[in-house]
Amino acid sequence: MTMSLNRVVERLLAELTLEEQAGGVAYLITSPIPAGTRLEFPRLEIEVPEVAWAAFIDRRPQSDWGHGCRYLLIDDETCEVRSFEAQFPPFRQGSPWQWRVVFKAPTVPDAAVSS
Repeated sequence: MTMSLNRVVERLLAELTLEEQAGGVAYLITSPIPAGTRLEFPRLEIEVPEVAWAAFIDRRPQSDWGHGCRYLLIDDETCEVRSFEAQFPPFRQGSPWQWRVVFKAPTVPDAAVSS
């Protein structure tokens, strides 16, 4: 069973904390990540045990980097969410992953969003 993109976004939005809802930006890789994939981000590696969707939440998009953020894995079959605390974003030259904004707090200016 594969979750629809809309269902994944719903699940992701349900996981946002009040702080993230008030001032954050949430990004999603818009296709499921195959089981056995190793996601490599700055200072963080995540093993994907089952087919899952990956999300990134920038809690302070108007700040320079080195601040709290987190990555989520949403299991494609069970909708279970695993959260990973981090300090750096996934956006790097040559990354195989394409991130899409799925939530932006009203207080966040467009210029603070990574594209």
